[in-house]
Amino acid sequence: MSQSHTTDNQNTLVFATSPGIRWDLAQLDDAVIQLQEHLSSLLGMTVKVIIGENYEEILAGLESGHVDFAKLGPYAFAQAQARFGARALVKAIDAIPDDTHPYRSIIFTQADSGITHLTQLKKQKFGFVDQHSTTGYLIATFLLDQAGLDPAVDIEPVFLLSHPAVAEAVIKGEVVAGAIMEKEYMHATIEQGPSALRPLAMSPILARGPIVVRPNLPRPIERKLQLVLEQIHQSQLDALQLLILPSQHFVTAIPRERSLKTVAELAGVSYATVSRAISGHGRISPATTERILKLVQELGYRPNADARSLHKSRGELIGLLLPSLQYPNLDNIINGIQEVLNDVHMQLLLCPAGPGEQQKAYFEMFSNSRFEGILLTQWNTLDPTALEMLVRNGRPYILLEQALLDEGFRAAREWFTKQGHQRVGLIAGPTSLIEPSAAYQAGKKLTGTHFHWIEISANPDAWQYLLSQQTDAPTAFLCTDDQTALHLRSFLTASGVYAPVLGIGNSSLAHWTRLPSLAFDGKKLGCSATLRLLKMLNVPAPAQIEEVCFWVETNAL
Repeated sequence: MSQSHTTDNQNTLVFATSPGIRWDLAQLDDAVIQLQEHLSSLLGMTVKVIIGENYEEILAGLESGHVDFAKLGPYAFAQAQARFGARALVKAIDAIPDDTHPYRSIIFTQADSGITHLTQLKKQKFGFVDQHSTTGYLIATFLLDQAGLDPAVDIEPVFLLSHPAVAEAVIKGEVVAGAIMEKEYMHATIEQGPSALRPLAMSPILARGPIVVRPNLPRPIERKLQLVLEQIHQSQLDALQLLILPSQHFVTAIPRERSLKTVAELAGVSYATVSRAISGHGRISPATTERILKLVQELGYRPNADARSLHKSRGELIGLLLPSLQYPNLDNIINGIQEVLNDVHMQLLLCPAGPGEQQKAYFEMFSNSRFEGILLTQWNTLDPTALEMLVRNGRPYILLEQALLDEGFRAAREWFTKQGHQRVGLIAGPTSLIEPSAAYQAGKKLTGTHFHWIEISANPDAWQYLLSQQTDAPTAFLCTDDQTALHLRSFLTASGVYAPVLGIGNSSLAHWTRLPSLAFDGKKLGCSATLRLLKMLNVPAPAQIEEVCFWVETNAL
């Protein structure tokens, strides 16, 4: 934004905005010219429209006087208000209350990325807009933090300076996931097709940012500008694309002090959560408290001594959705979950459901009733529509077997490596503990120069073909359930082939048949998953999250 403007020249006004949604260069130039001409005719003075590269550039222009008025997001406005006394002139409201594009933040990825939960973004490239963006940074960092990821440490941030650029980077695979406003996300799904992208998290609906004016803008000009903006929705809509949506109109922005409500809106949490964080009382996690207090300090908020805490009506139920009740180590897992929930006075509802209508009914129940959060398995994430239902209704969820996909597969790799095996077949059978695509994705992450997972079908015909290969055949096998592992071992033995076969789950079948199997502490797995879910719910954890241990039981005599 190289143009300069002096406060002495009152015959010209400079308006700065970000394009917000995607434009091609010709369209953007036309939109700038149309808005300049239209505002100039209504105000009776020359108006220059500048497209800021990022919010910091626009804020600097307002502070220096090079920009007279600007369209800002809520977070950028709060910073401008705190830093140099910018004032909100008007704000946009929806003429149609049920606007199909509410203002909120969405974290999303490609549908075929294999990512179904925020925790899987650890050590991955993540696209943000810029550090002054409400939906493209601030709210997203809260959502990541609640999922147990420190945005400063656990992800590789990439600042792309606009919402369209973030969407494009995710679509092209330049970043694994990104955060943008919902309107831009909807544009991307229209262009790419509704099944191309997958939402991972979504904030509550936010208040939109205002049109702000710089300090010391002459009052007569300010009043004239306000009157024009409040009536501008009655004029040429095509000329207003960079200023306001067709379904909106401007109303006077009522001046207000920075308050608990302001902080809550920017943090994407409830008024009561902010109140509890400031007072130091109530059920809220230390990490969330720290982030809220940092925002409070940044915005210069001072608590009102007369403010009263508001209490959110909440439920006390946690749902556990399983593909079946044959889940390995299920009793111990449930004991671990219930032990944690008992400490925070919450209850568990166990819901066994296969794919299809029964699972869909459970997702509807979770989305529309007083469930606080949900424990899922990867099997439950196969229907993107059902999963998006949880995301859009603000129901936090955790994947129960995430530790198994990470630490469990790593423990299996170490066991094979110690025995001298570098090429290991990976088979997800029909009774697999882990959803096959998730298993293969976990295998790919651990494939390296000296160790290779080889995806193999669970069909015995594929096994027969594999034995006929003279080169590059695996020398050992990992099956994602004990039953498939036992079938494979019997097949290899009948074929006169010896190769180690490892199952997962260490079931009674593995004990009886002396089958080596990857074992884990089911109670600790349940505790760990539940503690991570409580963090997403801003509920202080009754204990520290411990890593789940995995080891191989040889089940030999």
